[in-house]
Amino acid sequence: MRLVVKEIVIDAPVALVYDLLTSPLMLVRWLADDADIDPRSGGVVRWRHANGDVCSGQVVELIPPRRVVFTYGWERVDVQVPPGSTTVEIDLVATPAGTRLRLVHHGLAGPMADAHAGGWAHYLSRLAIAASGADPGPDPFVNQRVPTPDELARR
Repeated sequence: MRLVVKEIVIDAPVALVYDLLTSPLMLVRWLADDADIDPRSGGVVRWRHANGDVCSGQVVELIPPRRVVFTYGWERVDVQVPPGSTTVEIDLVATPAGTRLRLVHHGLAGPMADAHAGGWAHYLSRLAIAASGADPGPDPFVNQRVPTPDELARR
């Protein structure tokens, strides 16, 4: 298993970035076409991307407005990352430039870690755009399904 670690500085206050991560109405601005999050320990986390792929898990820890931890996985069996099988930790720290976001995704094996690193980079850049007040526009991944381990091995 490998860690996926992504860091980004977002030109927005910590409280706004936290809201963009924990409010279903805000998640659909940058992450998914449909989202549900029950912001309490044990609450559901579930979103559906424009391509039809669905992620789901549970809230593990929320420390407003500094920390969000949830389990994560794909409802598509062939992706081989079942719902709730991995953990995503997001920490937010105020800086003079806005908010430093650090995301650590635990529990992904080899090529799936690489695929998720690319996905997180893509969606965190969309988060930064949304936090600035701009519209990130349609998701360019709309026609790309989450790759399976077999597909990644053939690349």
